[in-house]
Amino acid sequence: MTLALLDLPSPIFDALDAALESAYLPTLARVALYACACAFVGMRLYRRHSDQAALGVLRDEIARTQRALALHEGGFGELHALIRRNLALSIRQLGMTLKPALIASLPLLFVMPWLSNRFGIEAPAPGTHVAACARPAEAAQGLRWEPAAAAPRDGCWQLAWPADDAHLKLEDAQGTLLFAVPAAPRSDIVHKFIFLNWLVGNPDGYLPDSAPLDALTLALPQRALVPLGPAWLRGWEPWYFGILLIVSVALKLRWNVN
Repeated sequence: MTLALLDLPSPIFDALDAALESAYLPTLARVALYACACAFVGMRLYRRHSDQAALGVLRDEIARTQRALALHEGGFGELHALIRRNLALSIRQLGMTLKPALIASLPLLFVMPWLSNRFGIEAPAPGTHVAACARPAEAAQGLRWEPAAAAPRDGCWQLAWPADDAHLKLEDAQGTLLFAVPAAPRSDIVHKFIFLNWLVGNPDGYLPDSAPLDALTLALPQRALVPLGPAWLRGWEPWYFGILLIVSVALKLRWNVN
């Protein structure tokens, strides 16, 4: 795979994760560690690039205005002025926090594609049947798999997942290789290269531009970080974002960040 812009740190992240895995740190603990690190870096960036003194003064002014609104018993004209002032102060606060907030989100842009590729899916057990579907469905006609698979139905094949390091290979009618599914896939879809892939790449590569199909999806199992509980709670996403939010709020309170 040719690394895209947001994938450039991925080899470093892979090496770090491999080192932590070799130290017998469980997957869930590693994901939690990455969430804590992102929260720490993001909050430090926000505090560094925001005018905390000015935001503190502005926040106090907003609080006074809101108290005046809550206690107001005068005429509509005074109420209207308070509402306009509260709105103007809120917009000013948004303007002052927008740039540092965007800067603070930069670590997420680099870490999230890597997390998805690293912890999103896993290879099925050898012999497991996996559905592989072409898009558009009619493009499946005339294509063949190596090892051989039954004829497609509605654009989908049922593939027996190979053992060891063997690859599933999709070829056209002339025997031209279109795609070789890696033994340890990182994505459940492969497609032709589009301009967005300069930003975020597909870790398993791309279909050639001359391929008769636009995309190929594989029904691969999602990687479970915990063995119990509802399906939506077993993947990396709820744990990462939940811990990220909790640690970010804790750091905000700890550092008194406005």
